[in-house]
Amino acid sequence: MKAVSNALPDAFLEAGYKRIDVRYRERADGATLTYTTEEPALVDALHAWFEAQLSDHGDHAESGH
Repeated sequence: MKAVSNALPDAFLEAGYKRIDVRYRERADGATLTYTTEEPALVDALHAWFEAQLSDHGDHAESGH
């Protein structure tokens, strides 16, 4: 069972943002953001948040980048 609901990742991420490392790297075609954390519940919340972004932005949204 996941520790965070897919419906509530925003609040969970807001409470735990200091425990998430975000790295920015420039690329020739744009940039890459990499999110890392040692906490499985925050990993689940990040995955849920990104899935919500993909579904909110429709057909033009792309995963795996």
